[in-house]
Amino acid sequence: MGSAADPCADFFAAAYENEWTDGLPVIPPTPERIAPFLATVDRDPDQVVAVMPPRDGPATVRGIAANAVMAGCLPQYFPVVLAAVEAINDPGFPLATLVGMRPETPFFMINGPIRERIGIESGRGCLGPGWRANATIGRALRLIMINLGGLTPGKFARSCFASPLQFTFCAGEDEANSAWEPFHVERGFKPEQSVVSVFRVTSYTALFAPLDWDQSARGLLEHTGLSMGSGGNTAMYAGSLSCLLLFNHERVRLLADAGISKARAKEMLYEYAMLPVACFRKGDLDALQAKGRVQGDRVSLVDSPDDIYIGVMGGPGIHSVYLPGFSHETIPHVPVSKAIAEIPARL
Repeated sequence: MGSAADPCADFFAAAYENEWTDGLPVIPPTPERIAPFLATVDRDPDQVVAVMPPRDGPATVRGIAANAVMAGCLPQYFPVVLAAVEAINDPGFPLATLVGMRPETPFFMINGPIRERIGIESGRGCLGPGWRANATIGRALRLIMINLGGLTPGKFARSCFASPLQFTFCAGEDEANSAWEPFHVERGFKPEQSVVSVFRVTSYTALFAPLDWDQSARGLLEHTGLSMGSGGNTAMYAGSLSCLLLFNHERVRLLADAGISKARAKEMLYEYAMLPVACFRKGDLDALQAKGRVQGDRVSLVDSPDDIYIGVMGGPGIHSVYLPGFSHETIPHVPVSKAIAEIPARL
């Protein structure tokens, strides 16, 4: 427990007792700390940005800022947090279905000029510890889900195991070094816009180069596609499924130099990720047949190549990352992207 001489420890003890935290220490959200956050956006502090499931809690601009303070954000991160709250509460993102037995979590990818301006990492180690913007922005979103939405671990959040990715999962796209167009431009935004895109993912799978060290473009895509498919992956049995692959700039350059566009890479991955029907139990196969995923003697991972999304990030090396998605049967799992509004002159 804390003492009068250590108010932060006192607040953490109270926050833990009242279930206001993710289990890690939090910073007291005093009015003095919240004010600089509110100054970064042109919004009424009492405006309700969203009514968040599962408790239908009103998420005001002020309440969102308070949780960003608690997470350790700097004020200049707040426009990203605010846009991300709008993204996860968009009707196209089934936030309410995160209340379940599975370990799904939002993954936030940031594009545009704000990445470099506030120090969002997109290179080496971008999905791990050490980057304040990545860590605290992602953590702020989880605290907002807990404190404003009521997604309290062990109560409304009922995952069998949950996931360490649920503490924080946020990174930028490495636009400067990519040979392909940025993700937000692919989604219809202008290059000069700052955008947050949110994906619903279930796990993190690190992929290595082909074991025969085939460094061809075809070898990379074939090995990656085969690594994506798994008869035991429960995500395969969802309807309207999608997934996300993360390639670093070296992998993308390898593909681009071979004349392979992002669209063509998705088509090749779609084919390579198919599994033989012999990999599945008959009952499981019947379910996949009903979803239209059985094609002759093979089963597709997703409904079409367009359901495979690709982001560019990470440091040099021969590694990639596969993030399987999940879907509500009636809501397609399509990432939601929101523009980030800023008032840079105030900071």
